[in-house]
Amino acid sequence: MISQATHKQLFYTEMAKLLEAGFDIRKASQVLLDTKLPAAQAAMLKGLNEGLAAGHSITDSFSSDPKIISELERNLIGAGERGGKLAPAFQHLADYYAMVASTRAEAVKSMIYPFVLLHMGLFIGSVPAGMMKGETSAQILSTALLSLLGLYAVLLSLFLGARALLKAAPTSPPLDRWINRLPWLGQARKNMAMARFCKVYHSCVLAGISMDETVKLAAQASQSGVIRESGALLLQTAKSGNPLGPHFLADTEFPKAFARSYATGEEAGTLDTDLARWSKRFQDEAEKSAKTLAVMLPKVLYFLILGFVAWRVIGFYGAYYSGLEQIQE
Repeated sequence: MISQATHKQLFYTEMAKLLEAGFDIRKASQVLLDTKLPAAQAAMLKGLNEGLAAGHSITDSFSSDPKIISELERNLIGAGERGGKLAPAFQHLADYYAMVASTRAEAVKSMIYPFVLLHMGLFIGSVPAGMMKGETSAQILSTALLSLLGLYAVLLSLFLGARALLKAAPTSPPLDRWINRLPWLGQARKNMAMARFCKVYHSCVLAGISMDETVKLAAQASQSGVIRESGALLLQTAKSGNPLGPHFLADTEFPKAFARSYATGEEAGTLDTDLARWSKRFQDEAEKSAKTLAVMLPKVLYFLILGFVAWRVIGFYGAYYSGLEQIQE
């Protein structure tokens, strides 16, 4: 099954290719519609055509359904449209979703073995204990299935809780800051946020958008409560007409190397090339840290599951020998 991120990567790659070849947006969308796109992308292009026919902008037409298009996509497409740089904007999105698809696939693959081991641990703990109690096969199977349902309920609760926290983090700087302190996950999230921030910032600079709007759009697209908080202060500096380099240098939420590069690029007039370089660097770093997380998390789960299995086995033999001692007495 192909993930949504992979579908988006392929979609934006094809859009960038067609626009670079000289197709206008309407012709490019028609060509893609003829290729039997997935339902979500087909709906997005139909909305685009309907919006353009009604006189709306490309950005507004693309983002008519917020369930299909994210804030990052909307801001990048908007910057590309305003600066006549739609093809590079679509390529930015294609590269980003390629990274997301790759890291998600790695994470799913690495979780298979611990997941299988956990199921084995449940049955190892349930079956011998049931046999020792003299239960029938049906009773043993029923106990094992109930344990399995309990496990799924716990895992589902953990998943929903984690998703709720991650969903709230973009609008809550304290929560975002706390999550960013977690081993492996925090570094991956920070790199992801900076990659999104730099991609939109770079596209806005290429489009010649005002610095205050550039800062606002980039901070929103970062999907980070911490960067949005810093972006609000940057926005005040931009509105006053002062250079942003000193503010980046004073803000501890931005990596020092990036802040220095921004400050010197602002002075030298090379922000476009510097931001393109940082955008790629943060994306590469995000992919590396996400893959590190995908490697380390299953290892942690593996040792936790081994501990659980060992506990069940020790408990079984402890009860077994205790039963033997009672019989001998």
